[in-house]
Amino acid sequence: MSTVGYVVGEVRTDEFTFVTNREIAPPRLEYIVVEVQEPTRKIDVLAQVTSLSVSSRLLNASLGYAEVEAILNRLKSSPPIVQGTAHVLGYLEGNAVRFPRHAATPGTGVTPAPDDLLRKFFSAVESGIEIGTLINRDHVPVMLNPNGLRRHLAVIAQTGAGKSYTVGVILEKLLQLGGTVVVFDPNSDYVLMRRDSQHRATSFAQHVEIYRLPTTQAGRIPDDEIGGSKKFTMQFSKLEVDELCQMTGIAPTSTNIRKAIQTVWDKLQGTDYTPKQFKEELEQLAEGFDAMAQGAPKGMPRGPRNINPAIGDEKEFERGFAQRVSEKANVEWDDFGKPLERETRDPSTSLRASESRETKAAKDAKMPTMDAISGAQKALKYIELLERVDIWGFEDVPMKELLRPMTLSVIDVAGVDQWISEFIVAKVLNETWGVAVNEGLPRPVFFVLEEAHNFVPGGQGMQSHSAHIIKRIASEGRKFGLFMILITQRPYKVHADTLSQCNSQIIMRLTNPQDQQAIKLSSESISEGLLADLPGLNIGEAVVLGPLVRVPVMVRVGARESREGGNDIDVIAALERARSEVITDTREQKSKEEKKARGRSEWKEAV
Repeated sequence: MSTVGYVVGEVRTDEFTFVTNREIAPPRLEYIVVEVQEPTRKIDVLAQVTSLSVSSRLLNASLGYAEVEAILNRLKSSPPIVQGTAHVLGYLEGNAVRFPRHAATPGTGVTPAPDDLLRKFFSAVESGIEIGTLINRDHVPVMLNPNGLRRHLAVIAQTGAGKSYTVGVILEKLLQLGGTVVVFDPNSDYVLMRRDSQHRATSFAQHVEIYRLPTTQAGRIPDDEIGGSKKFTMQFSKLEVDELCQMTGIAPTSTNIRKAIQTVWDKLQGTDYTPKQFKEELEQLAEGFDAMAQGAPKGMPRGPRNINPAIGDEKEFERGFAQRVSEKANVEWDDFGKPLERETRDPSTSLRASESRETKAAKDAKMPTMDAISGAQKALKYIELLERVDIWGFEDVPMKELLRPMTLSVIDVAGVDQWISEFIVAKVLNETWGVAVNEGLPRPVFFVLEEAHNFVPGGQGMQSHSAHIIKRIASEGRKFGLFMILITQRPYKVHADTLSQCNSQIIMRLTNPQDQQAIKLSSESISEGLLADLPGLNIGEAVVLGPLVRVPVMVRVGARESREGGNDIDVIAALERARSEVITDTREQKSKEEKKARGRSEWKEAV
């Protein structure tokens, strides 16, 4: 290879400066090779051009306009000095990339990196994921190492930079390698992966399943356009008490409300009930509280200690009140036990006997406590909220289908309230976590989480139903074969510890300083130079860092086979269609008015 420059000035092991000229200067981001002399051998070290500058000894910045003009009139020109700065990437030793321990010698020639060497660095990955090509070498593919996904992946870019398209490229390749992938899709970005741009079936269409909630809302993209979908429902009767409370936002301190829900839940176990049935049982329990409020002294159904003359016989009142409560709460009178007899024994003995009876009663699932009865009325509003949600069915989350080998499952939650989306994410992740921990997974499972900042937010006061399980999988999931791909345009809003667990990162155009700072804090691989490059990336260009690649690399993302669901609308075309519709409507209206103006006589003549 011909020389394109010479090393000059002070040289470090990680960076050097070289001098070149305009005709042969390698462009910024180009890869070059410099020879480094070690004690026992010479090695070819790969480097990347990070900057180029042009200067002149004669025409320095201290000169004025007239001085520059006089020099140019006498000398006609001033030879420019072209200098470049290069960042050292390392050298290959077998399949590993090593960092040199010695610096190049000033005067050493710099040559363009040959394609074969670049392929060894960026393409020689067994069963790799081809994401695209080098930015300055369209004929050198970049292959991602699937093992790099073991430490989770974050895909970060501002809106419109192409992150969803890039993830689509990765998912296509990962699926064809045999991957099991579950995508939580809040924007319908991935629902078209069974179709190409010509609406034909993709080569992997039979391995893609689209799930949609049975809501009354129309999807952003119609079913016939995506090739049909399956209904994603959850079986209400399979929800645990904690899940009901978590989904509705019942605080752990709301003990009476939780006891009411627990009481109804216990009673309905063994049946396949709906939210409506659960609410009806809760209403019956709440009516017991109404009965108590209509004249029962505090502490019933045990009964008051003093006889109220207005009530009459205490035992008869106790018996009647307890019967009313039991009828309203839909429990057997016997569940309350016999009415308490007036105690004539030692008070402490009486108290212990009373407590033992209450403890025994509390253990009896059929018997509601007074706390549960008093909390039932407040619990109703929470269950009514769940009753209005159109996600319930008599079939639960299809875990066996989601965990099949070589399957891409897209759960479309576009248009769904955020709290419902959070619960669906939490439900699926918790179910999978349970399978992984208790039974073991026969294959790795990859979860793709779009808009990750909404599901695992950072900062004080930011809460999400799904945050806890996402954090747990991010920190412990790799032990059980569970891996996350987080996608966000606001990394500074993502929980910092969760983002830092994503050792592999694909970063596209990003201009927000807060986002750049979040990346700097979460990534060990990104340098100040790469951070400075992020605002200058074009659409479809990305920096890939971490175990996915041997060294940080800038790529131009390749084409994908499937259609992208997240394309922005063409505003110009949409406005043209609107204008055309108005013109057509105007013509039709004018035609109607002309016919009406001609009158019936003209119509007869025409006939």
